[in-house]
Amino acid sequence: MINATVRNGYEQNGKLYKSPIGQIPKIVNNFKPLTDNQKLFFQKMSDFKNQLILCHGIAGTGKTYVSIYKALQDVLRRGTPYHKLIIINPTVDVGNEDKLGYLPGELDKKIQQYNESTFTILDNIVGKAKAQKLVADGKVEIGVLNFLRGVNLEECYVILDEAQNVSPMQIKTLMTRISHYCKMVIQGDMSQCDKYKNNGVMDYERSGFYDVWFRLKEVEGVDHMAFTRDDCIRHPLVKRILKTYEDEHEIIL
Repeated sequence: MINATVRNGYEQNGKLYKSPIGQIPKIVNNFKPLTDNQKLFFQKMSDFKNQLILCHGIAGTGKTYVSIYKALQDVLRRGTPYHKLIIINPTVDVGNEDKLGYLPGELDKKIQQYNESTFTILDNIVGKAKAQKLVADGKVEIGVLNFLRGVNLEECYVILDEAQNVSPMQIKTLMTRISHYCKMVIQGDMSQCDKYKNNGVMDYERSGFYDVWFRLKEVEGVDHMAFTRDDCIRHPLVKRILKTYEDEHEIIL
C-alpha cells in the first residue's frame, strides 16, 4: 500500500516506488467540500487502500466534481503512480456489451455531446486553457465504451460516470482491466437510469452499477460512498423535486 507520509518513497503491491510524493499543484490545491459527505468522499478517494470506489448520489450532490478534482490532484502531483486521468461517460445506446474502452489523444466529436458536463467541470477546476492543454498532453483522456478489449489500465485514474446506464457485463469488463497503480471510481445515480426500463418504468436493478454495489460489498480494496438528498447543493427547488421522484420510486442501496 502507498504510505503518503513516507518522504523517501513508498510501497504498493510489494513494489517500492522511489519518488517522494510532492506538494499538490496550486491549480488544484484549494478544494473546499460543501457538505460532510463531499468531505467523506474526498477522504475515501485519498485512502490508498481503496483501489476501487463505488459512489451513488442523486443529481446535484457534487460527486463528479469531487472525483475529478481529487483525481487531478493525484495525477498532477509529483511522485504518485497515476500518470493520467481517464473519464468515461457511457452513451445510452451502447450495443456491444463486450467491447469497452477509451479513446486516447484527440477527442472524437461523436462522443463530445456525452461529455459536456465533464468539460464544464474541468474548466471550472483548472480553467479552460489549462483543461485543453491537459487533454492535448494526454494527462486527461475522454472515454468511450467500445475499445478496451485487451487493454490494461495501469498507472492511471479511471472515473466511470453515469454508471447506472452500464450493463453488468460492461462493468465487469471494465473492472477486470484494472492493473498496477490504477485507481477506479464508478459512480452513478440509480434514480436517473435511462437505459434500463420495463414498460416505460425505470428498471435500475438491471444496471451493472446496481449489481456491483452489492456484489462487491465484502471485497478488500473496494469502498462504498452514498450521498443522500440532503447533500444536493443545487437550488432548493431541485431538492424538493427530487424528493417526489424518490418517494415514488424508492431506491434501497
